[in-house]
Amino acid sequence: MDSLATQIVERGLAASTFLLDINRSLAVPRDFPLSYPWNLPSRLFLFPIEVSTDNGDGTTRIGLMHPLLAAHPFVQHVEATLGLTLDAHGAPNVYGVSKARNGQWWHAVDLVSAGQWQALLDTREYTTAEDIARAVAYGLTYSRHDGRPTGHLSPLEARTIMAAIGASEPASRRGMLAFSTPSACKPDTGTVHWPVNHPGLPANEVAWALIHGIEEGWFAHDRSGFLHWTELGRERHAAGEADTFATATGQGAFAF
Repeated sequence: MDSLATQIVERGLAASTFLLDINRSLAVPRDFPLSYPWNLPSRLFLFPIEVSTDNGDGTTRIGLMHPLLAAHPFVQHVEATLGLTLDAHGAPNVYGVSKARNGQWWHAVDLVSAGQWQALLDTREYTTAEDIARAVAYGLTYSRHDGRPTGHLSPLEARTIMAAIGASEPASRRGMLAFSTPSACKPDTGTVHWPVNHPGLPANEVAWALIHGIEEGWFAHDRSGFLHWTELGRERHAAGEADTFATATGQGAFAF
């Protein structure tokens, strides 16, 4: 291990070179004083520094998970402690792989999951509009683990976020027709689930289709908190591009 890695450990920024090599990051200590927005529950803010220790030449690289993290108090502390300026473009390993891009997704999904979507909009410069839209889709699909299977986001909250990032609402509500055909999943418990799958679709399309589907009653959260196709939604998907369709009771319904 080279001198930089040794300095990082000797100056109390990491417990050991072994853990430094495994974690490939420097974490903000729990007792490190932080104010808003740095105290938000975002992995980008909690692990703002990337470390690469296996570069084929025995050297260690250290850099920021995002260029704007240069203003992070812990980053400034590390720079002062080591007497250097961290690379604004991260610390890719010998193969050119960096976690910095992942950090932008972590920031969006962590704040949505924590119920801090307004703070996400306040700090959107640390992520991308695409990642925020993906986080909206995540927040609509999954629920908090507190006995209230209603999603991390409501459709109204999701609409507010999508408007803030300039993701215009589609004129048509047919977006859910691009989702995978509803398919029953029966685990060992014997309870049948109808998971909502949308592989490979653009983030904005998925987010809006989920918003529309929940509003129309095509999707709902089951008792475990996961979004699933309702009977009405399965019937609507099966009807395809038709303007009307028949429900299980034989009644006619307008598709849109």
